[in-house]
Amino acid sequence: MRLGNRARRPHGETVMSDNPTIKNDEFNSMIRFAFRLAIISLLMVVIIYLAGVLLPEDSAEWVNLAMLALVGGNLIANLAVFYLALVGLFKSSLKWRALLSLLTALAVFALYAIALLLVT
Repeated sequence: MRLGNRARRPHGETVMSDNPTIKNDEFNSMIRFAFRLAIISLLMVVIIYLAGVLLPEDSAEWVNLAMLALVGGNLIANLAVFYLALVGLFKSSLKWRALLSLLTALAVFALYAIALLLVT
């Protein structure tokens, strides 16, 4: 028995994602979110690099801690973008946007790797 978009299972739970259109729309919105988060992550990297270049070497300790917190948050956001883009690359119909998000995440990881090599 069908009740709108909801399918009733034998034990009474309701499942919204039995419809393939709903599933595809969920993956597409996931990729749109990952793409926006990738752009924000890339802008955060630019802000972090500008702060590193423009701030003096003997800046206050709270500025260094704030930059460290920004880097940590950016890395976590970048890991989320990488995961969402990887899933969306296989399941979403927005494959070009998923690929662009994945490449942006890899570019941000590469920028952090270059910065880490320059510091050490």
